[in-house]
Amino acid sequence: MHVTLMIVICILLRPAGRESWKEPVNRWLAYDILCIALTLAVQIYICWDVFAFINRRGLADPVDMAIGVVMIFLVMDATRRVIGWIMVLLGAFFILQSAYGEYFFGIFYGPSIDWSLIINDLFMEEEGIYTIPISISASFVVLFIIFGAFIMRTGVGELFKDIAYGLMGRQVGGPAKAAVMSSAFMASISGSAVSNVATTGTFTIPLMKRMGYPPAFAGAVEACASTGGVFTPPVMGAVAFIMAEFLGVPYWEVVKAAAIPALIYFTAVLAMVHFRSHRMGLAAQADADLPSAWGAIRERGHMLLPVVALVGALVVGYSPIFAALLGIVCVFALSWFRAETRMTPVTFLGALEDAARMMVSVAVPSAAAGLIVGALYFSGLAVRFSTSIIDLSQGSTILALALAMVICIILGMGITVTALYILVAALVVPALTKLGVEPMAAHLFAFHFGVHSYITPPVALSAFAAAAIAGSDPMKTGFQAARLALAAYILPYMFVYSPGLVAVGAWHEILIAAVTAIVGVVALAAAVEGWLFGPAPGWQRIALAAGAILLVMPPLWSHAAGFAIVAAIAGIQWLGRATPAGAREGREHERPAGKSGP
Repeated sequence: MHVTLMIVICILLRPAGRESWKEPVNRWLAYDILCIALTLAVQIYICWDVFAFINRRGLADPVDMAIGVVMIFLVMDATRRVIGWIMVLLGAFFILQSAYGEYFFGIFYGPSIDWSLIINDLFMEEEGIYTIPISISASFVVLFIIFGAFIMRTGVGELFKDIAYGLMGRQVGGPAKAAVMSSAFMASISGSAVSNVATTGTFTIPLMKRMGYPPAFAGAVEACASTGGVFTPPVMGAVAFIMAEFLGVPYWEVVKAAAIPALIYFTAVLAMVHFRSHRMGLAAQADADLPSAWGAIRERGHMLLPVVALVGALVVGYSPIFAALLGIVCVFALSWFRAETRMTPVTFLGALEDAARMMVSVAVPSAAAGLIVGALYFSGLAVRFSTSIIDLSQGSTILALALAMVICIILGMGITVTALYILVAALVVPALTKLGVEPMAAHLFAFHFGVHSYITPPVALSAFAAAAIAGSDPMKTGFQAARLALAAYILPYMFVYSPGLVAVGAWHEILIAAVTAIVGVVALAAAVEGWLFGPAPGWQRIALAAGAILLVMPPLWSHAAGFAIVAAIAGIQWLGRATPAGAREGREHERPAGKSGP
């Protein structure tokens, strides 16, 4: 029923040949009506005698096969409407590979499987369309998306933006730092990096450009912030629920494991922004141009309480379903405290439309990912793929991680967050766990690198969306984003060698791992930007980079050496900070680089 509803809503929201139903009707209207009719007909066929349908699994008749083909086509067509052709082509390839494996070569060579078995597996069993992600989408995810849509309609997004700009705007680089925090919050709720760039970037990017940041850098900041929000708890683009199911652990365990990596990521991005702003000699924003953080809290701060209620319910051990329902009730009740946040019939309907759009972007690609993963397992390709990673790395964990990184980035290009996680969990994670990587670390490693595809050229979707708003070159913005989030390409390796970063181990081990990683990414940012407490000459940048590398390596002796090097450079800079004239010379020297990009 959930898949049927999502396909129908998808067709209504994304009609064929038009952007929306507001545009004039064209010849594709008949096709849309036919797709809706077929979708409903398939659901009626299943529900007419659902117990008989279940009992025919493995013994499907020709009618079942025909209905299965229609349903697979409808899922693929809806996927095309949501995210384009990339995932449709992937699905078609892997299904054909299952049917004609003997005609392929290399890793794709395998036995050819009868079409009746393929259709039965993908349509009638719980290993294809109706797999774990769909059941999670229909239970947990839909409630969290409704909560997010409703609370955003009360203006909580503007509230967070005003608080962020009010608190950070007075600092050097304040607008960019505030953009990072506000965009991250919005993306953590929406679960889509690209759509969040299109939403929040229309405000944050022009503001950063007015403050003196080059267009490519302004776009890169927004792209990195929105991308990081996707793996920020508690929702993580609906991946947290699926990951918990795959790992067989409570949802709250995934939230705890993902919290420290998200903190380190944003610390690294904020450090890069901070040092770049000082290097460019940018001034703090005038108080008159800034909103009042306290005023925003006084007027709309009560709308933060639903978030507190939801997180609090999860912390004390209530189920995600109860926590989401509690949050939704709190949104409705608290919105009536002030006129500007009140949930009227218009905002209610608008929130439902927002929720429907977000649900379609999660559920439809999840169904398509179920088809792909089902075909991978049915043909044995998933096992062969995992074995190939181990064979190519010759049992070396670091080589396997490097291969996994490249594969995850490639698989993540052009598909939604939920779908990319399902794919990397099926293809990459088994190889890592066979090599002894802690399961939670392996899943987060694969997920992070899959998400990094949004800021990694040549298919950096978040960066390209930001470039369109900034009016900058897309590839230049993509490389700026990859540079800005440089620590993000090192951080997942630290999950593996420092399990404390994913909340595995005693509290003191977790604390030491977190502090070490934070100092390491800040030192790396200082080395890249050439600024700590003042301009850093070449030898200091090399020393900071060496200290950062030592801090992210696993042995304790390397941590001690890294701390010593970073502390020494920090002490030298603090005690011998440049004179105002020297600082001006340093800024004048760096300004052209800021305009043309590093």
